[in-house]
Amino acid sequence: MINITIYSVNNKANEEQIREYDEKQLIKGVVRLNDNFSSAALSHKLIIEPKAVREIFDFIEWDIGQRTDSRDEQGGILVGQRYFDREKDIHYVIVSKAITADNAVGSTGYLDITHECWGIMHEKKDDYDRKTGRDSVIVGWFHTHPNKLSCFMSSTDRNTQNLFFAGDNTYSIVINPQRHLLKAFRSKECFATQAFLLLDSFCDTEK
Repeated sequence: MINITIYSVNNKANEEQIREYDEKQLIKGVVRLNDNFSSAALSHKLIIEPKAVREIFDFIEWDIGQRTDSRDEQGGILVGQRYFDREKDIHYVIVSKAITADNAVGSTGYLDITHECWGIMHEKKDDYDRKTGRDSVIVGWFHTHPNKLSCFMSSTDRNTQNLFFAGDNTYSIVINPQRHLLKAFRSKECFATQAFLLLDSFCDTEK
Protein backbone atom coordinates (compact mmCIF):
# COMPACT_ATOMS: atom_id res chain seq x y z
CA MET A 1 0.00 0.00 0.00
CA ILE A 2 1.31 3.44 -0.92
CA ASN A 3 0.73 6.04 1.75
CA ILE A 4 1.57 9.69 1.10
CA THR A 5 0.97 12.45 3.62
CA ILE A 6 0.96 16.11 2.54
CA TYR A 7 0.39 18.55 5.38
CA SER A 8 0.25 21.89 3.64
CA VAL A 9 0.25 23.24 0.12
CA ASN A 10 -0.39 26.70 -1.23
CA ASN A 11 -1.80 25.46 -4.53
CA LYS A 12 -3.47 28.23 -6.47
CA ALA A 13 -6.69 27.71 -8.38
CA ASN A 14 -6.84 26.98 -12.08
CA GLU A 15 -5.34 30.24 -13.37
CA GLU A 16 -5.13 29.86 -17.12
CA GLN A 17 -3.52 32.30 -19.50
CA ILE A 18 -5.03 32.49 -22.98
CA ARG A 19 -2.41 31.18 -25.40
CA GLU A 20 -2.40 29.22 -28.63
CA TYR A 21 -1.47 25.55 -28.38
CA ASP A 22 1.07 25.03 -31.16
CA GLU A 23 2.37 21.50 -30.70
CA LYS A 24 5.11 21.81 -33.33
CA GLN A 25 6.53 24.87 -31.59
CA LEU A 26 6.07 23.66 -28.03
CA ILE A 27 7.26 20.09 -28.45
CA LYS A 28 10.58 19.74 -30.24
CA GLY A 29 13.55 17.39 -30.24
CA VAL A 30 13.59 14.11 -28.35
CA VAL A 31 10.37 13.44 -26.45
CA ARG A 32 9.31 10.71 -24.06
CA LEU A 33 5.59 10.04 -23.83
CA ASN A 34 3.95 8.65 -20.72
CA ASP A 35 2.93 4.99 -20.70
CA ASN A 36 -0.81 5.79 -20.52
CA PHE A 37 -0.61 8.40 -23.30
CA SER A 38 -2.77 6.49 -25.79
CA SER A 39 -5.70 6.23 -23.37
CA ALA A 40 -5.79 9.96 -22.62
CA ALA A 41 -8.16 12.58 -24.01
CA LEU A 42 -6.87 15.21 -26.45
CA SER A 43 -8.24 18.12 -24.42
CA HIS A 44 -5.43 18.36 -21.86
CA LYS A 45 -1.65 18.33 -22.26
CA LEU A 46 1.22 18.20 -19.78
CA ILE A 47 4.51 19.52 -21.19
CA ILE A 48 7.66 19.20 -19.08
CA GLU A 49 10.67 21.20 -20.21
CA PRO A 50 14.11 19.52 -20.36
CA LYS A 51 15.50 21.21 -17.25
CA ALA A 52 12.54 20.03 -15.17
CA VAL A 53 12.78 16.52 -16.61
CA ARG A 54 16.43 16.40 -15.66
CA GLU A 55 15.66 17.64 -12.14
CA ILE A 56 13.18 14.79 -11.68
CA PHE A 57 15.34 12.12 -13.31
CA ASP A 58 18.46 13.07 -11.33
CA PHE A 59 16.54 13.07 -8.05
CA ILE A 60 14.94 9.66 -8.55
CA GLU A 61 18.05 8.20 -10.26
CA TRP A 62 16.11 7.26 -13.38
CA ASP A 63 19.26 6.71 -15.41
CA ILE A 64 20.65 4.11 -13.01
CA GLY A 65 17.78 1.73 -13.72
CA GLN A 66 17.40 -1.61 -11.97
CA ARG A 67 19.21 -2.02 -8.64
CA THR A 68 19.37 -4.91 -6.24
CA ASP A 69 18.86 -2.73 -3.16
CA SER A 70 15.38 -1.67 -2.08
CA ARG A 71 14.51 1.94 -2.82
CA ASP A 72 12.28 4.35 -0.94
CA GLU A 73 9.53 6.57 -2.32
CA GLN A 74 10.45 10.06 -3.44
CA GLY A 75 8.45 13.03 -4.64
CA GLY A 76 8.13 16.74 -5.25
CA ILE A 77 6.09 19.44 -6.93
CA LEU A 78 5.78 20.66 -10.51
CA VAL A 79 6.01 24.40 -11.09
CA GLY A 80 5.04 26.29 -14.22
CA GLN A 81 2.10 27.98 -15.94
CA ARG A 82 -1.42 26.99 -17.04
CA TYR A 83 -2.75 27.89 -20.48
CA PHE A 84 -5.94 27.57 -22.51
CA ASP A 85 -6.35 27.65 -26.29
CA ARG A 86 -9.93 28.78 -26.81
CA GLU A 87 -10.06 27.99 -30.52
CA LYS A 88 -8.77 24.43 -30.14
CA ASP A 89 -10.39 23.96 -26.70
CA ILE A 90 -7.13 22.62 -25.28
CA HIS A 91 -5.98 23.14 -21.71
CA TYR A 92 -2.29 22.65 -21.06
CA VAL A 93 0.52 23.37 -18.66
CA ILE A 94 4.20 23.93 -19.21
CA VAL A 95 6.36 22.73 -16.33
CA SER A 96 9.54 24.79 -16.14
CA LYS A 97 10.85 23.48 -12.83
CA ALA A 98 10.55 20.45 -10.56
CA ILE A 99 11.15 21.09 -6.87
CA THR A 100 12.16 17.95 -5.03
CA ALA A 101 11.02 17.05 -1.53
CA ASP A 102 14.56 16.45 -0.28
CA ASN A 103 13.61 16.26 3.39
CA ALA A 104 10.54 14.06 3.03
CA VAL A 105 10.47 10.82 4.99
CA GLY A 106 10.12 7.88 2.62
CA SER A 107 10.01 4.11 2.74
CA THR A 108 9.27 1.42 0.16
CA GLY A 109 5.54 2.18 0.45
CA TYR A 110 5.25 5.54 2.21
CA LEU A 111 6.14 9.18 1.60
CA ASP A 112 5.65 11.74 4.36
CA ILE A 113 6.03 15.37 3.22
CA THR A 114 6.12 17.40 6.43
CA HIS A 115 5.28 21.04 7.16
CA GLU A 116 8.99 21.82 7.20
CA CYS A 117 9.54 20.11 3.85
CA TRP A 118 6.64 22.00 2.27
CA GLY A 119 8.03 25.25 3.66
CA ILE A 120 11.41 24.58 2.07
CA MET A 121 9.83 23.73 -1.30
CA HIS A 122 7.79 26.95 -1.24
CA GLU A 123 10.91 28.94 -0.40
CA LYS A 124 12.64 27.35 -3.39
CA LYS A 125 9.68 28.22 -5.60
CA ASP A 126 9.73 31.84 -4.42
CA ASP A 127 13.49 31.99 -4.98
CA TYR A 128 13.01 30.55 -8.48
CA ASP A 129 10.40 33.22 -9.26
CA ARG A 130 12.69 35.98 -8.01
CA LYS A 131 15.63 34.78 -10.10
CA THR A 132 13.62 34.21 -13.29
CA GLY A 133 11.13 37.06 -12.94
CA ARG A 134 8.27 34.59 -13.30
CA ASP A 135 5.02 34.33 -11.41
CA SER A 136 4.82 30.55 -11.46
CA VAL A 137 2.19 28.35 -9.86
CA ILE A 138 2.17 24.79 -8.58
CA VAL A 139 0.64 22.82 -11.44
CA GLY A 140 1.02 19.35 -9.97
CA TRP A 141 3.24 16.85 -8.20
CA PHE A 142 5.26 13.72 -8.85
CA HIS A 143 6.17 10.68 -6.80
CA THR A 144 7.74 7.29 -7.30
CA HIS A 145 6.45 3.76 -6.94
CA PRO A 146 9.83 2.06 -6.54
CA ASN A 147 11.10 -1.50 -6.76
CA LYS A 148 8.57 -3.87 -8.38
CA LEU A 149 5.52 -1.61 -8.04
CA SER A 150 3.51 -0.55 -11.06
CA CYS A 151 2.50 3.05 -11.75
CA PHE A 152 -1.05 3.86 -10.70
CA MET A 153 -2.96 6.24 -8.47
CA SER A 154 -3.58 4.38 -5.24
CA SER A 155 -6.45 5.30 -2.93
CA THR A 156 -4.05 7.43 -0.89
CA ASP A 157 -2.71 9.08 -4.04
CA ARG A 158 -6.25 9.85 -5.15
CA ASN A 159 -7.05 11.35 -1.78
CA THR A 160 -3.94 13.53 -2.01
CA GLN A 161 -4.91 14.61 -5.53
CA ASN A 162 -8.44 15.42 -4.42
CA LEU A 163 -7.30 17.43 -1.40
CA PHE A 164 -4.43 19.42 -2.87
CA PHE A 165 -4.32 19.05 -6.67
CA ALA A 166 -7.98 18.77 -7.63
CA GLY A 167 -8.04 21.39 -10.39
CA ASP A 168 -9.03 20.23 -13.85
CA ASN A 169 -5.72 21.47 -15.30
CA THR A 170 -3.59 20.08 -12.44
CA TYR A 171 -1.45 16.96 -12.76
CA SER A 172 0.19 14.00 -11.10
CA ILE A 173 3.06 11.89 -12.38
CA VAL A 174 3.77 8.41 -11.00
CA ILE A 175 7.18 6.95 -11.86
CA ASN A 176 8.99 3.67 -11.31
CA PRO A 177 12.64 4.63 -11.93
CA GLN A 178 13.98 1.06 -11.93
CA ARG A 179 11.43 -0.35 -14.38
CA HIS A 180 11.31 2.89 -16.39
CA LEU A 181 7.57 3.22 -16.14
CA LEU A 182 5.84 6.59 -16.08
CA LYS A 183 2.16 7.50 -16.07
CA ALA A 184 0.44 10.87 -15.89
CA PHE A 185 -2.95 11.82 -14.46
CA ARG A 186 -4.98 14.97 -13.93
CA SER A 187 -7.74 16.45 -11.78
CA LYS A 188 -9.39 14.89 -8.76
CA GLU A 189 -10.80 12.15 -11.00
CA CYS A 190 -7.22 11.11 -11.92
CA PHE A 191 -7.92 10.89 -15.64
CA ALA A 192 -5.09 9.64 -17.82
CA THR A 193 -3.47 12.59 -19.54
CA GLN A 194 -1.08 13.18 -22.41
CA ALA A 195 2.38 14.05 -21.10
CA PHE A 196 5.36 15.15 -23.18
CA LEU A 197 8.73 14.93 -21.45
CA LEU A 198 11.17 17.01 -23.48
CA LEU A 199 14.56 15.37 -23.15
CA ASP A 200 17.94 17.02 -23.27
CA SER A 201 20.98 15.46 -24.90
CA PHE A 202 21.86 13.32 -21.89
CA CYS A 203 18.40 11.86 -21.20
CA ASP A 204 18.51 8.38 -22.70
CA THR A 205 15.03 7.09 -23.56
CA GLU A 206 16.27 3.54 -24.00
CA LYS A 207 17.76 3.02 -20.53
